[in-house]
Amino acid sequence: MRSVTKSLVVFAILLSALPICGGEWNRFRGPNATGVSSGRQLPVEFERADALWTAKLAGHGNSSPILHEQLIYFTSAELELESMTGKRSLVALDLESGEIKWQRDWSFDHYKTNRRNGYASSSVCTDADGVYVFWQSEVTSMLYGMNHQGEPLWEYEVGKFGAGTGAATSPIVHDGVVLLSHDNEKFESFLLAIATADGNPVWKTMRETQRTGYSTPVIYPSKAGRTQVVFSHSYEGMVGVDFTTGEVQWQNVVFGEHTQRAVGSPIVVGDQVIAASGFTNGVRTLVSLKPDQLNDRREAQEHFRTTRNVPHCPTPLALGGNLYCWTDRGVLACLNLSDGRQRWLARVGGEYFASPIALGNRILCIDRSGEIVVIAAGDTYRELGRSQLDAGVMATPALSQNALIIRTANEILRFDLVDQ
Repeated sequence: MRSVTKSLVVFAILLSALPICGGEWNRFRGPNATGVSSGRQLPVEFERADALWTAKLAGHGNSSPILHEQLIYFTSAELELESMTGKRSLVALDLESGEIKWQRDWSFDHYKTNRRNGYASSSVCTDADGVYVFWQSEVTSMLYGMNHQGEPLWEYEVGKFGAGTGAATSPIVHDGVVLLSHDNEKFESFLLAIATADGNPVWKTMRETQRTGYSTPVIYPSKAGRTQVVFSHSYEGMVGVDFTTGEVQWQNVVFGEHTQRAVGSPIVVGDQVIAASGFTNGVRTLVSLKPDQLNDRREAQEHFRTTRNVPHCPTPLALGGNLYCWTDRGVLACLNLSDGRQRWLARVGGEYFASPIALGNRILCIDRSGEIVVIAAGDTYRELGRSQLDAGVMATPALSQNALIIRTANEILRFDLVDQ
Protein backbone atom coordinates (compact mmCIF):
# COMPACT_ATOMS: atom_id res chain seq x y z
CA MET A 1 0.00 0.00 0.00
CA ARG A 2 1.12 3.51 -0.79
CA SER A 3 2.39 5.60 2.14
CA VAL A 4 3.93 9.02 2.61
CA THR A 5 7.05 9.16 4.80
CA LYS A 6 7.68 12.27 6.81
CA SER A 7 11.03 13.09 8.36
CA LEU A 8 11.31 14.29 11.93
CA VAL A 9 11.41 18.05 11.90
CA VAL A 10 10.38 20.39 14.65
CA PHE A 11 7.90 23.24 14.14
CA ALA A 12 5.74 25.31 16.46
CA ILE A 13 2.33 24.21 17.67
CA LEU A 14 -0.36 26.24 19.37
CA LEU A 15 -2.53 24.16 21.66
CA SER A 16 -6.12 24.81 22.51
CA ALA A 17 -7.06 25.55 26.09
CA LEU A 18 -9.75 22.88 26.00
CA PRO A 19 -9.32 19.11 25.61
CA ILE A 20 -11.38 17.09 23.14
CA CYS A 21 -13.84 15.02 25.15
CA GLY A 22 -16.52 13.07 23.34
CA GLY A 23 -19.27 11.59 25.42
CA GLU A 24 -18.59 7.96 24.53
CA TRP A 25 -15.92 5.66 25.97
CA ASN A 26 -14.64 4.80 22.51
CA ARG A 27 -10.92 4.24 23.18
CA PHE A 28 -8.51 3.22 25.94
CA ARG A 29 -9.23 5.27 29.09
CA GLY A 30 -12.31 6.97 27.63
CA PRO A 31 -12.77 10.37 25.98
CA ASN A 32 -9.32 11.48 24.78
CA ALA A 33 -7.69 9.47 27.62
CA THR A 34 -9.16 11.72 30.31
CA GLY A 35 -10.65 8.81 32.26
CA VAL A 36 -13.48 11.18 33.20
CA SER A 37 -17.13 10.77 32.25
CA SER A 38 -20.42 12.49 32.98
CA GLY A 39 -23.68 10.97 34.10
CA ARG A 40 -24.75 9.69 37.50
CA GLN A 41 -22.32 8.81 40.31
CA LEU A 42 -19.97 5.96 41.17
CA PRO A 43 -20.97 3.65 44.01
CA VAL A 44 -18.48 3.55 46.88
CA GLU A 45 -18.80 -0.18 47.56
CA PHE A 46 -19.27 -3.16 45.23
CA GLU A 47 -20.55 -6.68 45.75
CA ARG A 48 -20.53 -9.22 42.95
CA ALA A 49 -24.15 -10.03 43.78
CA ASP A 50 -25.05 -6.40 43.03
CA ALA A 51 -23.82 -6.62 39.42
CA LEU A 52 -26.64 -6.28 36.89
CA TRP A 53 -24.97 -9.14 34.98
CA THR A 54 -21.71 -11.04 34.69
CA ALA A 55 -20.29 -12.59 31.51
CA LYS A 56 -17.73 -15.39 31.66
CA LEU A 57 -14.69 -15.03 29.38
CA ALA A 58 -13.45 -17.90 27.23
CA GLY A 59 -9.96 -16.52 26.65
CA HIS A 60 -7.47 -14.26 28.40
CA GLY A 61 -6.50 -10.66 27.83
CA ASN A 62 -5.63 -7.33 29.40
CA SER A 63 -7.35 -5.05 26.88
CA SER A 64 -9.68 -2.51 28.41
CA PRO A 65 -13.40 -2.63 27.54
CA ILE A 66 -14.61 -0.03 25.02
CA LEU A 67 -18.19 1.19 24.53
CA HIS A 68 -20.21 2.11 21.46
CA GLU A 69 -23.89 2.79 22.02
CA GLN A 70 -25.27 -0.55 23.28
CA LEU A 71 -22.13 -2.60 22.60
CA ILE A 72 -19.11 -3.44 24.78
CA TYR A 73 -15.96 -4.36 22.85
CA PHE A 74 -12.91 -6.22 24.15
CA THR A 75 -10.23 -8.60 22.87
CA SER A 76 -9.11 -11.99 24.18
CA ALA A 77 -6.73 -14.79 23.20
CA GLU A 78 -6.49 -18.56 23.66
CA LEU A 79 -3.20 -20.43 23.16
CA GLU A 80 -2.93 -24.20 22.66
CA LEU A 81 0.29 -25.12 24.47
CA GLU A 82 1.03 -28.32 22.56
CA SER A 83 0.96 -26.74 19.10
CA MET A 84 1.82 -23.22 20.35
CA THR A 85 -0.90 -21.84 18.11
CA GLY A 86 -4.15 -20.18 19.05
CA LYS A 87 -6.82 -17.64 18.23
CA ARG A 88 -7.28 -14.00 19.09
CA SER A 89 -10.80 -12.65 19.25
CA LEU A 90 -12.73 -9.40 19.11
CA VAL A 91 -15.94 -9.79 21.09
CA ALA A 92 -19.02 -7.56 21.15
CA LEU A 93 -21.29 -7.85 24.20
CA ASP A 94 -24.74 -6.36 24.64
CA LEU A 95 -24.55 -3.57 27.24
CA GLU A 96 -27.98 -4.35 28.69
CA SER A 97 -27.79 -8.15 28.91
CA GLY A 98 -24.10 -9.10 28.75
CA GLU A 99 -24.85 -11.58 25.94
CA ILE A 100 -22.43 -12.01 23.03
CA LYS A 101 -23.77 -10.17 19.98
CA TRP A 102 -20.93 -11.29 17.72
CA GLN A 103 -17.33 -12.50 17.79
CA ARG A 104 -14.59 -12.46 15.17
CA ASP A 105 -11.50 -14.71 15.45
CA TRP A 106 -7.99 -14.66 13.97
CA SER A 107 -5.46 -17.48 14.24
CA PHE A 108 -1.93 -16.73 15.44
CA ASP A 109 1.35 -18.44 16.25
CA HIS A 110 3.05 -18.08 19.61
CA TYR A 111 5.44 -15.14 19.94
CA LYS A 112 7.54 -13.95 22.84
CA THR A 113 5.68 -11.94 25.47
CA ASN A 114 5.88 -11.04 29.12
CA ARG A 115 3.86 -13.41 31.31
CA ARG A 116 1.78 -10.52 32.60
CA ASN A 117 1.14 -9.22 29.12
CA GLY A 118 -0.25 -12.13 27.09
CA TYR A 119 -1.60 -11.96 23.55
CA ALA A 120 -4.60 -9.61 23.81
CA SER A 121 -3.52 -6.43 25.57
CA SER A 122 -4.32 -3.90 22.84
CA SER A 123 -7.61 -2.07 23.36
CA VAL A 124 -9.79 -1.41 20.33
CA CYS A 125 -11.27 1.94 19.29
CA THR A 126 -14.59 2.83 17.68
CA ASP A 127 -16.48 5.54 15.86
CA ALA A 128 -19.96 5.71 14.34
CA ASP A 129 -18.86 3.69 11.30
CA GLY A 130 -16.83 0.88 12.78
CA VAL A 131 -14.56 -0.79 15.31
CA TYR A 132 -10.80 -1.02 14.75
CA VAL A 133 -8.51 -3.69 16.21
CA PHE A 134 -4.71 -3.97 15.97
CA TRP A 135 -2.88 -7.33 16.20
CA GLN A 136 0.95 -7.27 16.33
CA SER A 137 3.49 -10.08 15.93
CA GLU A 138 6.94 -10.82 14.51
CA VAL A 139 5.35 -12.42 11.43
CA THR A 140 3.31 -9.33 10.62
CA SER A 141 1.03 -6.81 12.29
CA MET A 142 -2.47 -6.19 10.98
CA LEU A 143 -4.97 -3.40 11.53
CA TYR A 144 -8.60 -4.39 10.84
CA GLY A 145 -11.71 -2.30 10.36
CA MET A 146 -15.17 -3.84 10.89
CA ASN A 147 -18.66 -2.44 11.09
CA HIS A 148 -20.76 -2.74 14.23
CA GLN A 149 -22.38 -5.92 12.95
CA GLY A 150 -18.99 -7.65 12.85
CA GLU A 151 -18.60 -7.58 9.07
CA PRO A 152 -15.09 -6.83 7.75
CA LEU A 153 -14.56 -3.47 6.07
CA TRP A 154 -10.84 -3.55 5.27
CA GLU A 155 -7.43 -4.69 6.53
CA TYR A 156 -4.02 -3.03 6.45
CA GLU A 157 -0.66 -4.75 6.90
CA VAL A 158 1.38 -2.56 9.24
CA GLY A 159 4.62 -4.56 9.38
CA LYS A 160 6.68 -6.74 11.68
CA PHE A 161 6.79 -6.15 15.42
CA GLY A 162 9.34 -7.56 17.84
CA ALA A 163 9.78 -7.04 21.58
CA GLY A 164 10.56 -9.35 24.45
CA THR A 165 7.75 -7.83 26.49
CA GLY A 166 5.17 -8.58 23.79
CA ALA A 167 2.56 -6.45 22.05
CA ALA A 168 0.18 -3.96 23.67
CA THR A 169 -0.19 -0.96 21.35
CA SER A 170 -3.69 0.53 21.25
CA PRO A 171 -4.93 2.66 18.32
CA ILE A 172 -7.32 5.62 18.52
CA VAL A 173 -9.72 7.00 15.92
CA HIS A 174 -10.42 10.67 15.21
CA ASP A 175 -12.36 12.37 12.41
CA GLY A 176 -12.24 9.39 10.05
CA VAL A 177 -8.63 8.39 10.73
CA VAL A 178 -7.14 5.57 12.85
CA LEU A 179 -3.90 6.64 14.54
CA LEU A 180 -1.25 4.46 16.18
CA SER A 181 2.40 4.22 17.12
CA HIS A 182 4.40 1.20 15.94
CA ASP A 183 7.50 1.57 18.11
CA ASN A 184 9.47 -1.66 18.49
CA GLU A 185 12.98 -2.92 19.12
CA LYS A 186 13.59 -5.29 16.20
CA PHE A 187 12.02 -3.70 13.13
CA GLU A 188 11.06 -0.30 11.70
CA SER A 189 9.36 2.17 14.01
CA PHE A 190 6.87 4.77 12.81
CA LEU A 191 3.67 6.66 13.50
CA LEU A 192 0.75 5.78 11.25
CA ALA A 193 -2.60 7.21 10.13
CA ILE A 194 -5.13 5.05 8.23
CA ALA A 195 -8.40 6.25 6.68
CA THR A 196 -11.44 4.52 8.16
CA ALA A 197 -13.35 4.80 4.87
CA ASP A 198 -11.11 2.45 2.86
CA GLY A 199 -8.13 1.35 5.00
CA ASN A 200 -5.62 3.32 2.92
CA PRO A 201 -2.72 5.20 4.56
CA VAL A 202 -3.10 8.93 5.12
CA TRP A 203 0.48 9.36 6.31
CA LYS A 204 3.38 7.40 7.78
CA THR A 205 6.02 9.19 9.83
CA MET A 206 9.26 7.28 10.35
CA ARG A 207 11.24 7.74 13.52
CA GLU A 208 14.42 6.47 15.09
CA THR A 209 13.94 4.42 18.22
CA GLN A 210 15.18 1.13 19.60
CA ARG A 211 12.65 0.85 22.37
CA THR A 212 9.15 -0.57 22.37
CA GLY A 213 6.49 1.77 23.72
CA TYR A 214 2.90 1.09 24.75
CA SER A 215 1.60 4.62 25.19
CA THR A 216 -1.69 5.48 23.44
CA PRO A 217 -1.81 8.88 21.65
CA VAL A 218 -4.16 11.78 22.35
CA ILE A 219 -5.72 14.52 20.25
CA TYR A 220 -4.95 18.20 20.77
CA PRO A 221 -6.54 21.09 18.82
CA SER A 222 -4.47 24.21 18.24
CA LYS A 223 -5.76 27.75 18.58
CA ALA A 224 -5.00 28.19 14.91
CA GLY A 225 -7.46 25.41 14.13
CA ARG A 226 -4.92 22.71 13.19
CA THR A 227 -5.51 19.47 15.06
CA GLN A 228 -2.46 17.76 16.53
CA VAL A 229 -1.78 14.17 17.59
CA VAL A 230 0.46 13.85 20.66
CA PHE A 231 2.58 10.73 21.20
CA SER A 232 4.86 9.91 24.14
CA HIS A 233 7.83 7.54 24.13
CA SER A 234 10.76 6.92 26.45
CA TYR A 235 13.58 8.07 24.14
CA GLU A 236 11.56 10.15 21.65
CA GLY A 237 10.01 12.09 24.50
CA MET A 238 6.79 13.94 23.75
CA VAL A 239 5.95 14.65 20.11
CA GLY A 240 3.14 16.64 18.51
CA VAL A 241 2.41 15.90 14.83
CA ASP A 242 0.02 17.50 12.37
CA PHE A 243 -3.16 15.41 12.20
CA THR A 244 -3.55 15.98 8.46
CA THR A 245 0.02 15.45 7.24
CA GLY A 246 1.91 13.60 9.99
CA GLU A 247 4.56 16.31 10.01
CA VAL A 248 6.23 16.77 13.41
CA GLN A 249 5.29 20.16 14.81
CA TRP A 250 7.21 20.04 18.09
CA GLN A 251 9.27 17.58 20.08
CA ASN A 252 10.71 17.53 23.60
CA VAL A 253 13.11 14.73 24.53
CA VAL A 254 12.37 14.97 28.25
CA PHE A 255 12.68 11.55 29.86
CA GLY A 256 16.45 10.92 29.67
CA GLU A 257 18.56 8.09 28.24
CA HIS A 258 18.38 5.60 31.11
CA THR A 259 16.60 2.26 30.68
CA GLN A 260 12.86 2.91 30.72
CA ARG A 261 9.59 2.39 28.88
CA ALA A 262 6.58 4.64 28.29
CA VAL A 263 3.44 2.65 29.14
CA GLY A 264 0.91 5.13 30.50
CA SER A 265 -0.67 7.52 28.01
CA PRO A 266 -0.30 11.30 27.70
CA ILE A 267 -3.22 13.48 28.76
CA VAL A 268 -4.33 16.95 27.75
CA VAL A 269 -5.39 19.41 30.46
CA GLY A 270 -6.15 22.94 29.32
CA ASP A 271 -2.92 24.27 27.80
CA GLN A 272 -0.84 21.43 29.26
CA VAL A 273 0.23 18.07 27.83
CA ILE A 274 1.33 15.66 30.57
CA ALA A 275 3.12 12.33 30.12
CA ALA A 276 5.41 9.96 32.02
CA SER A 277 8.04 7.30 31.33
CA GLY A 278 10.23 5.05 33.46
CA PHE A 279 10.35 1.71 35.23
CA THR A 280 8.54 0.61 38.38
CA ASN A 281 11.88 -0.20 40.06
CA GLY A 282 13.84 2.61 38.39
CA VAL A 283 13.68 6.31 37.59
CA ARG A 284 10.20 7.49 36.63
CA THR A 285 9.70 10.99 35.25
CA LEU A 286 6.48 12.93 34.72
CA VAL A 287 6.60 16.11 32.65
CA SER A 288 4.05 18.82 31.87
CA LEU A 289 4.60 20.89 28.74
CA LYS A 290 2.98 24.09 27.50
CA PRO A 291 3.51 24.12 23.72
CA ASP A 292 2.00 27.60 23.30
CA GLN A 293 5.49 28.87 24.18
CA LEU A 294 8.55 27.59 22.34
CA ASN A 295 12.29 28.03 22.67
CA ASP A 296 14.76 28.51 19.82
CA ARG A 297 14.93 24.75 19.24
CA ARG A 298 11.15 24.64 18.76
CA GLU A 299 10.60 22.75 21.98
CA ALA A 300 7.53 23.37 24.08
CA GLN A 301 7.98 25.22 27.35
CA GLU A 302 8.36 22.86 30.29
CA HIS A 303 5.77 23.75 32.91
CA PHE A 304 6.83 21.31 35.63
CA ARG A 305 8.40 17.90 36.17
CA THR A 306 8.71 15.40 38.98
CA THR A 307 10.47 12.11 39.64
CA ARG A 308 8.63 11.47 42.92
CA ASN A 309 5.64 9.12 43.09
CA VAL A 310 5.28 8.85 39.32
CA PRO A 311 3.20 5.97 37.87
CA HIS A 312 4.73 3.61 35.32
CA CYS A 313 1.69 1.71 33.95
CA PRO A 314 -1.32 3.74 35.20
CA THR A 315 -2.16 6.94 33.34
CA PRO A 316 -2.53 10.02 35.59
CA LEU A 317 -5.95 11.61 36.05
CA ALA A 318 -6.72 15.35 36.08
CA LEU A 319 -9.80 16.62 37.89
CA GLY A 320 -10.76 19.92 39.48
CA GLY A 321 -7.35 21.57 39.25
CA ASN A 322 -5.52 18.53 40.64
CA LEU A 323 -3.43 15.80 39.03
CA TYR A 324 -3.83 12.36 40.64
CA CYS A 325 -0.82 10.09 40.16
CA TRP A 326 -1.84 6.56 41.18
CA THR A 327 1.39 4.57 41.15
CA ASP A 328 1.94 0.90 40.41
CA ARG A 329 2.94 0.30 44.04
CA GLY A 330 -0.23 1.80 45.51
CA VAL A 331 1.03 5.27 46.43
CA LEU A 332 -1.31 8.10 45.42
CA ALA A 333 0.07 11.62 44.99
CA CYS A 334 -2.12 14.66 44.37
CA LEU A 335 -0.37 17.52 42.54
CA ASN A 336 -1.47 21.07 41.89
CA LEU A 337 -1.87 21.45 38.12
CA SER A 338 -0.92 25.13 38.29
CA ASP A 339 2.64 24.50 39.49
CA GLY A 340 3.16 20.73 39.96
CA ARG A 341 3.55 20.99 43.73
CA GLN A 342 2.38 18.07 45.81
CA ARG A 343 -0.80 18.75 47.77
CA TRP A 344 -0.98 15.42 49.56
CA LEU A 345 0.36 11.89 49.52
CA ALA A 346 -1.38 8.69 50.63
CA ARG A 347 -0.37 5.04 50.76
CA VAL A 348 -3.39 3.21 49.36
CA GLY A 349 -1.67 -0.19 49.09
CA GLY A 350 -1.94 -2.79 46.34
CA GLU A 351 -0.34 -3.24 42.93
CA TYR A 352 -1.87 -1.37 40.01
CA PHE A 353 -1.82 -1.91 36.25
CA ALA A 354 -5.22 -0.35 35.55
CA SER A 355 -5.61 3.43 35.39
CA PRO A 356 -7.89 5.51 37.63
CA ILE A 357 -11.22 6.80 36.28
CA ALA A 358 -13.61 9.42 37.64
CA LEU A 359 -17.27 10.35 37.69
CA GLY A 360 -18.60 13.37 39.53
CA ASN A 361 -16.33 13.95 42.52
CA ARG A 362 -15.33 10.29 42.97
CA ILE A 363 -12.23 8.52 41.66
CA LEU A 364 -11.99 4.74 41.30
CA CYS A 365 -9.04 2.45 40.70
CA ILE A 366 -8.73 -1.36 40.86
CA ASP A 367 -5.56 -3.20 41.81
CA ARG A 368 -4.18 -6.43 40.38
CA SER A 369 -5.86 -8.54 43.06
CA GLY A 370 -9.29 -7.10 42.25
CA GLU A 371 -9.59 -4.67 45.15
CA ILE A 372 -11.65 -1.60 44.21
CA VAL A 373 -10.74 1.64 45.97
CA VAL A 374 -12.97 4.73 45.70
CA ILE A 375 -11.78 8.11 46.98
CA ALA A 376 -13.21 11.63 47.01
CA ALA A 377 -11.55 14.13 44.72
CA GLY A 378 -10.21 17.12 46.64
CA ASP A 379 -7.35 18.84 48.38
CA THR A 380 -7.14 16.19 51.11
CA TYR A 381 -7.14 12.40 50.91
CA ARG A 382 -10.51 10.89 51.81
CA GLU A 383 -11.22 7.23 51.17
CA LEU A 384 -14.89 6.42 50.57
CA GLY A 385 -14.87 2.65 50.22
CA ARG A 386 -13.02 -0.60 49.47
CA SER A 387 -14.43 -3.75 47.89
CA GLN A 388 -12.91 -7.06 46.80
CA LEU A 389 -13.75 -8.82 43.55
CA ASP A 390 -13.32 -12.58 43.06
CA ALA A 391 -10.56 -12.22 40.43
CA GLY A 392 -7.69 -9.93 39.55
CA VAL A 393 -7.92 -6.88 37.29
CA MET A 394 -5.37 -5.59 34.77
CA ALA A 395 -7.74 -3.63 32.51
CA THR A 396 -9.02 -0.09 33.03
CA PRO A 397 -12.81 -0.03 33.56
CA ALA A 398 -15.24 1.76 31.22
CA LEU A 399 -18.08 4.16 32.00
CA SER A 400 -21.35 4.89 30.27
CA GLN A 401 -23.98 7.32 31.52
CA ASN A 402 -25.58 4.59 33.58
CA ALA A 403 -23.06 1.79 33.96
CA LEU A 404 -19.57 0.84 35.12
CA ILE A 405 -18.00 -2.02 33.15
CA ILE A 406 -15.19 -3.98 34.85
CA ARG A 407 -13.07 -6.68 33.21
CA THR A 408 -11.48 -9.20 35.57
CA ALA A 409 -9.23 -12.12 34.69
CA ASN A 410 -12.20 -14.37 33.92
CA GLU A 411 -15.34 -12.28 33.43
CA ILE A 412 -16.90 -8.92 32.64
CA LEU A 413 -19.27 -7.30 35.13
CA ARG A 414 -21.75 -4.48 34.78
CA PHE A 415 -22.58 -2.34 37.81
CA ASP A 416 -25.24 0.35 37.66
CA LEU A 417 -24.31 3.86 38.71
CA VAL A 418 -26.13 5.59 41.57
CA ASP A 419 -27.97 8.91 41.84
CA GLN A 420 -26.01 12.00 42.80
